[in-house]
Amino acid sequence: MSESKHGVLIVDDEPVNRQLLRQILMERYRLSFATDGVSALEAGVKVRPDLVLLDIMMPGMDGYEVCRRLKADPVTADIPVIFISALTEIDEKVNAFNSGGVDYICKPFQREEVLVRVNTHLKLYSLQKALQQRVQEEVDKRRLDEQMLVQQSKMAAMGEMIGAIAHQWKQPLNALSLTIQDMEIAFDVGELDKQYIEKSVKQSMALIKHMSQTVSDFQNFLKPSTHKDRFSVAEAFYDVAALFSDQLKKDGIELRLNPPRTLELYSSGYINEFKQVILNLINNSRDAIKASRKSGQPDDKGWISVDIEEANNQVVVRLRDNGGGIDQSVIDRLFEPYVTTKGAGGTGIGLYMSRAIVEGKMEGSISAFNTQGGVEFVITLPLI
Repeated sequence: MSESKHGVLIVDDEPVNRQLLRQILMERYRLSFATDGVSALEAGVKVRPDLVLLDIMMPGMDGYEVCRRLKADPVTADIPVIFISALTEIDEKVNAFNSGGVDYICKPFQREEVLVRVNTHLKLYSLQKALQQRVQEEVDKRRLDEQMLVQQSKMAAMGEMIGAIAHQWKQPLNALSLTIQDMEIAFDVGELDKQYIEKSVKQSMALIKHMSQTVSDFQNFLKPSTHKDRFSVAEAFYDVAALFSDQLKKDGIELRLNPPRTLELYSSGYINEFKQVILNLINNSRDAIKASRKSGQPDDKGWISVDIEEANNQVVVRLRDNGGGIDQSVIDRLFEPYVTTKGAGGTGIGLYMSRAIVEGKMEGSISAFNTQGGVEFVITLPLI
């Protein structure tokens, strides 16, 4: 028998019926046989046929129960079952379909009817398997794309971290350098005594401690949250501002955090991932403001404003800027992967990952729309 032929399992306790079906199907299909319900279930798992022809009236376990058990087993659940029976009442046929059967052939068998029905359901089964395989391939591809996007997002975040650390370290490194040089000068002029050394060591250690704390802060920022936790949405913004506001000032951009009436606006989610969303939005606004300056827009003083409030049992965050807004054709697709407003300088993954975090992990929503002179991002999160 050719290995390319479909496999058909014939289950019937009557030798005459098995022999007749064998004569009808043997030239086209690989056949296997079972004489009762128990052996049919064993053969279904062992042989893995492409289709089962199943008698109803058998000793011990009837065909209905066999079909239900086949459908309950993940190994055999998708195998189509055609019932074969001398029972012609409508109730029997209804029971057959309710048990999981796909068709019903009445005895005595008609050769052409058996061939047509078997062939039809095998074609449908092949199409179903091909479709499932295609869907699985698409799911695997999407999962791989998601993993690549996550990795790219992490690399972009690391780049931001390195830039922020360099900026945070520049001043204490200069101060440390001056302290060391001053010790050499003090030695040359004879002023290097124990008191001077103690003072210099104290200043140097304070600078080193500050630099070490900076590294720890950024390490915590990059560390992914392992579980959902209750957190203050406003304090998450303050934490990000503490790390990155100096860089914004260097770019001539004012970050306006307008505190809510109370900081006790709590939500539940992954705090570090949410901070990554905040950073993505702030960076997006920063880049838009810098680009608007290059294009000659009159407002040279950039600003990013953040308001946090409670509305309809939700925490609502509104982040606005004066970066000139976004083209309408782009803003409608802003949160899709690889869609960027920055031309060749953008990756198009930051806002996509922001939506994945807010909507996929935190049961919230995120949107964007143009306002006068800029853009506004709105995040809503469940209020605890």
